[in-house]
Order: sequence, then C-alpha cells, then structure tokens
Amino acid sequence: MQIPVLVGILSTLLASDEPVNAETLSKKFEISTRSVYRYIGMLSEGGVPIESCIGRHGGWRIVETYKLKATYFSKEEYERLMFSLQSSSLQDDVTRQATQKLQGLNRTHNNATVLKSDRLIVDGSDSVLGELITTVTECISQKKLCTIEYHAKDGADSVRVIEPYCLILKDGAWYVYSFCRLRKAFRYFKVSRIVKLEVGERFSGRSYDGVDSSVIKTDVLKGKEMCEVLLTVENSALSACEEWLGIKSVVKMGENYLAKAVLPYDELLINRILSLGNGVRVEKPQRLRRAVIERCEEIMRYNYDE
Repeated sequence: MQIPVLVGILSTLLASDEPVNAETLSKKFEISTRSVYRYIGMLSEGGVPIESCIGRHGGWRIVETYKLKATYFSKEEYERLMFSLQSSSLQDDVTRQATQKLQGLNRTHNNATVLKSDRLIVDGSDSVLGELITTVTECISQKKLCTIEYHAKDGADSVRVIEPYCLILKDGAWYVYSFCRLRKAFRYFKVSRIVKLEVGERFSGRSYDGVDSSVIKTDVLKGKEMCEVLLTVENSALSACEEWLGIKSVVKMGENYLAKAVLPYDELLINRILSLGNGVRVEKPQRLRRAVIERCEEIMRYNYDE
C-alpha cells in the first residue's frame, strides 16, 4: 500500500463537491482501477463515510457534513504517515498538498482543543470540555441527537435526549441551545455541566424563532452589584488592561492612560486589579480603592518574615 496515494485519494474526495469516479482517481494517481477500489474500501473500513453514487456522473463522495477529525490518526500513525510522505520518491503536488493538510492535524498531539468552522475558530486547553464542544459541534452540523447526563446548578441530575441547534459563548461559558424531548421545549444547557454525552441517530430538525441568549442566567452577573470603575494606567499595565477591558475603554491622558468601565463589584474585581501590579491606580469608587489597599496590607502581613 502506498500511503501518499491513500491520503491523496482522501484529500481529493474531501475537496470535491461532485462524485469522483474510479477512472479519474486511476489516472490522477497512476494506479489501476482495481487498486482504486481497494483504497476506497480501506477508507470506508477506517470510518470515512463514503457514499457510492450510481449513474452517468457517478463515483464516490464523502458526506457533506463530514470533517476529518484530528484524532483520526494516533500519534504513532501520524508520525509514520508524515515520515512516509516526506521520504516518498513521489514528491509531486498531490504529495505536498497531502503533507500540508496532515500537518494541520498536528494539534492532536498537544493539549489544545480547537472548535473550527468556516468563520469561527476557538482554541482552548481544557481537553474534557473541548471534547464535549467538538462533539456537540459535530452533532449540530450533522443533526444528530444527543443523550446527555446533566447535572443542574441546583444539584439535580437528569438524563435528557436533546436536539442541538447552536452553541453560545456567554460570559466565558459555553451553552448549547437545544430542543429537550423530556420537557418538549427549547432549553439552554451549560456544556460544562454535561457529565456524559452519547451521540444518537439523526433528527429532522424543527423551526424556531431565534436564539435569545439574554435569558441565560450566568454566575458572572447574577445578583452582582455593578459599579463604575475609573483607573489610571501606566505603560507597564497598559497591554493587560486593554485585553481585560477592551481597547476602546482605555484612552491616553497625558503621560498615562485612563480606563473606564462598568463592572460587577466583587472579589474577582479586586483580584483582577491586583493582578495588574503597581502600574494601575484606582481613582473610583473610593471603596474599591480602600479594598485594594486592605488586600495589599493583608498580603504583606501574611508574607512578612520576622
């Protein structure tokens, strides 16, 4: 078996919107049609959903919703495959393209989780949550049911069969908007509260008016007192402050910068200001300034070495 040819056929099918026949693949990779059928069989056995199309313009194609997973190859298989491609004497455009595409799968071998679509890429490091998000994304695109074990905020556990329709990122947390067959209504489920997920059969889908994420009650703002915060920021803390509050919230004022934002008043706010170091000064509210000073004094007392 020639690994570059196998990967080349897979890449050709993934890139084509129309069915590709045996004759085309035979000429492209300079192999017999019998070998083409053998390679197609190997891909099918490996889990690639190949459809056989009959007729004048028949051939093979991969279902539209399929995307090659980064986990399709194990680490050892990936390394062997890359070595075979790079050492192959057949260094043509097909081999180079296949090598480039496989290099894009290298994220399998680090801790990053990538959620990717044509217009969205989210890269994170939480492998467990990342796997859930990736699975939910695939179920949304393929319209597949999800059976989930869900641990609600009030501590109640339940098993639900849901039809997932879209993912929502709100206040740093992921939610999946779904039709819950248990409650017979649309619901938001926090992905991090899904204990277990099993992929089920396809569903036909149903119409809905839209998604109003404002109804999601998150832990970030629920019951929190909001206050207007004004900070004087020096160059040493400028970058971190811009990333926190956004560039438009920070303006140049003389030699320093002024940052202004409406934020929830809580321990997280105090800790966030402390994380900026001595390059920031709290101008208002005064009680926040006093709280930051008191926290600094507590840290000094705790770390004072007699």
